[in-house]
Amino acid sequence: MTAKAPRSFNREIFYDRPEHVYYGTDDGYQDGSFAEFAKIKAHYDGVDPRRREDIHLVSVVGGLYSLNLIPLWQPRWLTFFDVNPPALTYFQILRRVWTTSRDKTRFLARLTDGDYEVNGDTEEFIRENICLKQRGWLPPSRGSSNRSYEQSWQYALDRFDLTKRILSEAPLEIRNEPMESDGFSEWIRAQGNVWIYSSNITEFHYFNLEFSNPANVVVVQIINTNTNALEPSREPEVLDLATLGGGPVKVKFEIPLRVERMDK
Repeated sequence: MTAKAPRSFNREIFYDRPEHVYYGTDDGYQDGSFAEFAKIKAHYDGVDPRRREDIHLVSVVGGLYSLNLIPLWQPRWLTFFDVNPPALTYFQILRRVWTTSRDKTRFLARLTDGDYEVNGDTEEFIRENICLKQRGWLPPSRGSSNRSYEQSWQYALDRFDLTKRILSEAPLEIRNEPMESDGFSEWIRAQGNVWIYSSNITEFHYFNLEFSNPANVVVVQIINTNTNALEPSREPEVLDLATLGGGPVKVKFEIPLRVERMDK
């Protein structure tokens, strides 16, 4: 019998809720040291260099911690997904502002001042929230804000031009669906070169995904490893499936991640 995810009782709070967009991430070490990133980088640095030439980054939007993975992994393709449509809108706004700003300083200034065009009520709501967040005035009733953008996306911001180029040039797909949906499961089964960032999804829901041939598949999640602590300890977990290439596998998205061969 599969156990329930630790926070499964409130997983539906993210469904089509504009007030549940994360303006800045809380993934990783809670002291803001960014120390968790070292494990992810060490894995990337240690793989066969040929694997780095064909990376498809697949990421939940969440608090967009995965912006840091863009200049690290330097993917050739991008797919961002989320069950919450306003979160997807938030990502698209940030991408638009990032790719039309000359540098990090100008990018952050435009976010603070709301100095960019928006379309429709949802984008206007998000622009207002970004301005409020930048000034430290964002109330919980409008959205979540745990860290500054400088802390949340420090690796990407320090490599602003590289991130900008990839965000501008890499083919992008947007998917409005959860990872456990039939559509997502069917789509990802045939993908053999996806590097997935799933944030802390398994804190809210356990599910399985199958891969026909995971020759270059990596899964990264950052989850609370001490659910009883008043101060959570968010640690990265890196699951590399490359050694299981050549046949189908099932990844159990749980805490911790597990994998099993399906052709035995």
